[in-house]
Amino acid sequence: MAFLNKTPSLNTRSSNRRAPPEPLSPKLSGLLREARWLAVVVLALYLALVLFSYDHADPGWSHSGSMLSVHNAGGELGAWLADMLLYVFGFSAYWWVAFSLYVVWRGYRRIESAGMSDRRSLFVAVTGFLILLLASSGLEALRLYSIKAALPLAPGGMLGSVVSSYLAISIGFTGATLILLLSMAVGFSLFTGMSWLKFMEGLGGAMENSIQWIFRTWDAWQDRRAGSVALNRREEVVEEKKRVDDHKP
Repeated sequence: MAFLNKTPSLNTRSSNRRAPPEPLSPKLSGLLREARWLAVVVLALYLALVLFSYDHADPGWSHSGSMLSVHNAGGELGAWLADMLLYVFGFSAYWWVAFSLYVVWRGYRRIESAGMSDRRSLFVAVTGFLILLLASSGLEALRLYSIKAALPLAPGGMLGSVVSSYLAISIGFTGATLILLLSMAVGFSLFTGMSWLKFMEGLGGAMENSIQWIFRTWDAWQDRRAGSVALNRREEVVEEKKRVDDHKP
């Protein structure tokens, strides 16, 4: 009897379980991916717009400005966002525009793909971007501190000041510069997927082809010049012969 009493409860539990949701149709999934990609495009353009139109007189995250007139093309929100990014990262905040363009490009490549994207490549790209942003801010604060620019804090921002100060004290000014340059190269390679060896090979091949083209152009010009000189001499000889043959006996 106990077994019979337990059986209905198990059936009740199984019946109460929710059925898995039905997957969206391919057309609707494609429309949602396209709408998400368009939203990312708008956000990338807005970020580039607010950074390029930054004005120190606008109200911002680090200071209070005039609320009567906002010069930033992104409005009051854009002025606050640009001020915060420039205060933290300095000029290196423009790397966020590059990251936004990367997200747009990545989303455009996968807009027709219905499968899951490779999260490992995305993780590597994001890690490389963070390394690039950190090294760029530190190098900016270490080397470009004397640039007179309208920034909320200083070149390199708050992050660059912390990184450059720590590295300069630890391994010296020159050592910090080398470490930051190496970190920028590694971060840029991970972020963009570019191989520096292939880049150097391509650059060397382009230089070699350019030099060969210059030599070929020079030789062709020399040949044309020699041919022109020979043609002028031949015409002079022909004219002289005509004058000799045309005299009266």
